[in-house]
Amino acid sequence: MKRLMMAASVGAALAGCSTGAGEMFAARDRTVEYVRVFDIKTEAAPPAVARAASEGISRNINNAMLATPLPETAEVLDQPGRFKLAETPGAARGPTCDGASWTARARPEVRGGQDMQIVACLYPYKTGYHLDLYAGFTKKEGGWLAWPRRATGMVLGTPEKYAEKTMLDVIRTIREATKAQVALVEARPEVAGAPWLEPAGSGTPASKP
Repeated sequence: MKRLMMAASVGAALAGCSTGAGEMFAARDRTVEYVRVFDIKTEAAPPAVARAASEGISRNINNAMLATPLPETAEVLDQPGRFKLAETPGAARGPTCDGASWTARARPEVRGGQDMQIVACLYPYKTGYHLDLYAGFTKKEGGWLAWPRRATGMVLGTPEKYAEKTMLDVIRTIREATKAQVALVEARPEVAGAPWLEPAGSGTPASKP
């Protein structure tokens, strides 16, 4: 009887270790999303602000789809518009930019990030502009390649760093080109310090494959 009980205990322990090891080395996909909204105060003309925004997105993406939609009315709003995120659970959600005076959309191929999309919307209002920025992608986590992925990210950069730098370079370029006063209105996830006040081009984006 004692032998049977001991064998059962050892078997249960081995099964537990096997399950734990399986979970430890199981790969999974995780969705990563960034939202940044900036308020811009400048005396520059609207075309100059749009040109600066285009230059900013082009610092990291050379094939973004740029547009300057015609406004539905000549009246300038008291309050800025806002992009609307698509309701797509479990996947990066590209927002719509209804009412924006300038838009940029891109799907850059970045090492470590799958299905990345970056969207920027510029909304004029009576006392300035709002620049709404979105970046989303999925990435592999865990699994046997977790440590090699981490080591590669330390050397070549990560999709998170690429997305963050791409968005920041848009607002940095607008600030420098139009002598604008810029303030952060919303950030998800939160951002430390004030990196939008650094020179455009600061930092190193992830290398593309």
